[in-house]
Amino acid sequence: MNAQNDPEPLEQNVVLNAPSDPGHSVFAQYITSDNCGYCYSYGSPAHNQAKNSLPDRYVYISYHSASFGNTADSEAGNIAPIYGVQHLQETGGAPKTSFGDATLNTGCGSNTCWDSYISSGGNMHSTASDYQVSVTQSDNGDGTVDVSVSASYVGSGSAPSSITLYAAVTEKVCNSHVYADGSKGGNCWEAWLLNNGNYASNSGNTGGTGFETVNLNAGQAVKTWTVPTSLVNGGVSNMNTVAALYSTWSTSSFNADVYAASDSTMAPKLDIAVTSLAVTAPSSTNAGFMIGDSTTLDVTVRNVGDLDYSDGGTVQFFYKDGVTEVPISSVSLSNLNSQQVQTEQTTFDTSGLSSSWKTSFGARISGLVGDGNGANNVAIEQVDQDRPPVTKNPQIQGDQLIERGSHAVVLVKADANDNLDSAATTTFNVEISPTGLNQWTSSVVSGGQNVVYQGTTNEGREYIITPSSAMSAGWYDVRAQAIDSRGQTGDWKSISGSSGFELKNGVPTVVTDPIPSVMCDTPTRVSMVGHISDPETPLENLVVTSDSDSFVAWHAASKEIEVHFAWSELNGCPLGQQGMEVSMDDGGDYSAAGELPYGTLLFRVTENGQPRWNGLPTQSIPEGGSGVLALLPYLSDTDDSGNPTTVEDLSIELISNSNEEIISAYLNGNVIGFDAVDDDVNGQAILTLRASDGIKTSEATLTVNIQPENDAPRLSSFEEIESISLKRNSVQVIDLSSRIVDVDNPAEEAFVTVTPSEAGAARYSFIDGSLTLEFEQVGMQTVTIVLQDKFDTNTYVMNVDVFDSYPFLISTAESDSGYMVVDMQDTYIGQTPTVTMIPTDNSPSFTIISVTWNICSSLTGTCDGLMEYNLDMSKANVGWTDELAIPSILIPGQLAREDGSQYKDYYQLTMTASDTSGNDYKTMTELKWDITEAMPTIEDMEDDMFSDYLGDLNDDKTEILAQIQALADGEDSDALEVQLSEIEAELELACSDPRADCIDESLSGSTSVESDAPVDYKMIALIGGIILAGLVIGLMFSRRNNGEMKIDPWNDTGWNPNLVPAHDTVANSMYGGAQAIFQQPVAVAPAQQIAGPPLPPGGLPAGWTPEQWAYYGQQYLDGTL
Repeated sequence: MNAQNDPEPLEQNVVLNAPSDPGHSVFAQYITSDNCGYCYSYGSPAHNQAKNSLPDRYVYISYHSASFGNTADSEAGNIAPIYGVQHLQETGGAPKTSFGDATLNTGCGSNTCWDSYISSGGNMHSTASDYQVSVTQSDNGDGTVDVSVSASYVGSGSAPSSITLYAAVTEKVCNSHVYADGSKGGNCWEAWLLNNGNYASNSGNTGGTGFETVNLNAGQAVKTWTVPTSLVNGGVSNMNTVAALYSTWSTSSFNADVYAASDSTMAPKLDIAVTSLAVTAPSSTNAGFMIGDSTTLDVTVRNVGDLDYSDGGTVQFFYKDGVTEVPISSVSLSNLNSQQVQTEQTTFDTSGLSSSWKTSFGARISGLVGDGNGANNVAIEQVDQDRPPVTKNPQIQGDQLIERGSHAVVLVKADANDNLDSAATTTFNVEISPTGLNQWTSSVVSGGQNVVYQGTTNEGREYIITPSSAMSAGWYDVRAQAIDSRGQTGDWKSISGSSGFELKNGVPTVVTDPIPSVMCDTPTRVSMVGHISDPETPLENLVVTSDSDSFVAWHAASKEIEVHFAWSELNGCPLGQQGMEVSMDDGGDYSAAGELPYGTLLFRVTENGQPRWNGLPTQSIPEGGSGVLALLPYLSDTDDSGNPTTVEDLSIELISNSNEEIISAYLNGNVIGFDAVDDDVNGQAILTLRASDGIKTSEATLTVNIQPENDAPRLSSFEEIESISLKRNSVQVIDLSSRIVDVDNPAEEAFVTVTPSEAGAARYSFIDGSLTLEFEQVGMQTVTIVLQDKFDTNTYVMNVDVFDSYPFLISTAESDSGYMVVDMQDTYIGQTPTVTMIPTDNSPSFTIISVTWNICSSLTGTCDGLMEYNLDMSKANVGWTDELAIPSILIPGQLAREDGSQYKDYYQLTMTASDTSGNDYKTMTELKWDITEAMPTIEDMEDDMFSDYLGDLNDDKTEILAQIQALADGEDSDALEVQLSEIEAELELACSDPRADCIDESLSGSTSVESDAPVDYKMIALIGGIILAGLVIGLMFSRRNNGEMKIDPWNDTGWNPNLVPAHDTVANSMYGGAQAIFQQPVAVAPAQQIAGPPLPPGGLPAGWTPEQWAYYGQQYLDGTL
């Protein structure tokens, strides 16, 4: 450690130039070394001079290493947890300086080499003026110093809630780091100030893990440390604490944002500032104001310095007229402690302002005493004026000559004349007037909802002018007036004469339907409303004339034409429909045409007293449609004197139908109905109707139109192919073209596309119109068929059930629905099932049938037995019966169930087959037989079961005796003798049942064997008894373990003491008193310890293994299995 020396300040160089004030604090990190000549000649003096020039703005720290060859040593502050030099990614070379944590600036050749960086802002964050940092040191007199760093946000935005506080203790004069020439730099690092009041130096770390973080959102944040004075060489007067606000800190990378910096040499500041000014117009709908609005000015004044202020002052509001500040109002400045805020508000009537695009409003603090920064004593806000828009001349778009029933399009535009409105916020009043008459109206104007031609010189809105029938022909003027978002209006701008639009004259027209009825030889007035019309001239203003002899007069006021169809002696009454050509004059100029507009009126002439038809309206129905029309409303009747009579008594007939091929017509009382004969016809039919009052008749015609509609091509009889079945990889061809019909166009013009669910499985031939199907994938497939003509489309979906084999149908009872009846017997626990399979009469002629049996356990979820075989087809007429002695797949050479079926076993059957036609069959689901019931005791057996059981025992005994008789001399018969004794024991129990009909062996002598040699019966009895006793004992442990023995389906594998001969007194007497031998205690093997719950009183249930009991025993006891 360097010896304690008195501080030696740097030699003061002459300041030729000084950095200009950047307006905020600047922070620098300086890399220097003992042996760096440029450092002690220029780099350090330049930093010192900048500090002297801007003592309250400029803050720097020196990372002073022993050698510029290794600048990242611990002497330079490159220690945990901060690693200051490593943070700058430096290891060697000096002098270098990073301003605002930005990229290092290398080299220095004068004592002003750093000035330009400082003057340009020192890479500090753009909001550096919104932050303040203050550092104080207090000597405790006990060898320690209290360090306090306060930070605050003084801006108008949102203060950050988390910011990193960079803090370090430095030597003001670097006594511990002397340059090679004996000079000393400044602000050399000695310790890092860390979180939770800790610090780290080359002497150790008191427990900190990084820099402190502070929350400025809640106001001023203060952090304190107590450090030993011995951290610096030169005492507390040579200690200078440096602090800066960082966005973040990394030990391996730089370029963080730096917001503010300070050190303990900076004196506390007095700084009163206008921190915000807001100008609003409450009545405005945008950010500006309209002259005449009342505006509100809100100002915030804040003591952003470190010292409290109480010397008074004034806050003055003003606006600017050109460069002149015009006062609005003022208030006194309150006493403000550090960071305290004063808010004031005033209102201002803008009626006296001159029109301008913008107006500047401001707030200024004056009369301050000792304020250290006058630059922030005023705030000015420019506000846009909302000015009236300037209307531009409207323009007719397109043809200026407008036909009746058409419309004119006018484009209107405006200049917003301010910075607030645009075409989107500007609307218009649009009006028209006959040229030169100033009879303005907007009743025929619509549109203008959307802005057109955006971004061009023609940007504006289009309005539609739809002339009314009341408008006269000729030229019309158009005018427009712009309206902005505040409702301010511009001047009217108009176009007139040939710049407007011309409305063409409308020609009067004649409509014949409905045809009115008039009486013969009777002058009759007929209203022409609906028969004669003019788009612009009222009917009463027209002049109607005719050269017809039947025309009497035109009565304009009542809008009626008077006609008289006279009777003549030669021709009588001109009954029926009579035409009359009329001319119509609306005052227009028809000189070019050479004649007035004209048309023909029709009248239905009837005799006096005849029923009269008013014109029947033409009826229209769509293809395939229908309609009805009540006729009485169109009928009237009179007597011979012309007096009205009721029409309810008239009879109506349908006389003819001009087009019965398309229309079917019928009468239902006084209502006529008409139907299109099908969905495809169209055209017209004339129906002739006759009304009669019993004496006189009259006829009328009704026109019925079927409106044509295009029908898409379709598939006839599609239901025949909608759902089909198809074998996998087989081909089916469907003649699709013969099914395509199109009532409106030739069927061959229909365009057909087919899309199968399996790619390539369906193809349509445009040559012969065939659809070819061939599927590879089994299951339900689809083919989408689309038929199109020029106008419409029909879509059909075929369902194709693709299979690889036909289902092999199995019934478990006699049935006509299956191919095979399968019956399984002996399905109790401990039995080996026997299955019988018989083909049904429905069965195809199979050439081969393959059978697969599996035996599985529901308890373990595994299958351990498999048997596969082909049926002998020569026995198909009688069927097949097999015992299911299924081999084990786990232990070769053994059966899966040596002792018969176990509890919760099940047998599965699958079958495949082929018939004489080469078709394949297979079972689609596996048949399953569950083994769940134990063999009933003899007492519980039903009669049929008991009879079968007894018969099987006798048959087994007979078979075993025959096998013994067939043995050669000397051949071992022990195994057969054991089986015989078991069978006889079971027979003895069965024969004790009252239902049994057994033969007494002692009387029948059927088991005796004749011999001429004398027999020693006592010896035989003694030896046989001993052998039998041994066999019985062995039977207790290994009964039926011999794989060559025949499996007895009726035998229970559990121990049955009733089968021991010791209880057979007759047998014992035959053995010559060998009863004692059988009553000897038998050595019993220790009971097997079985895991799981306690066994029931009867022990392990029949058919269960110890492993099954361990896993499923509790479910058995709970009755949930």
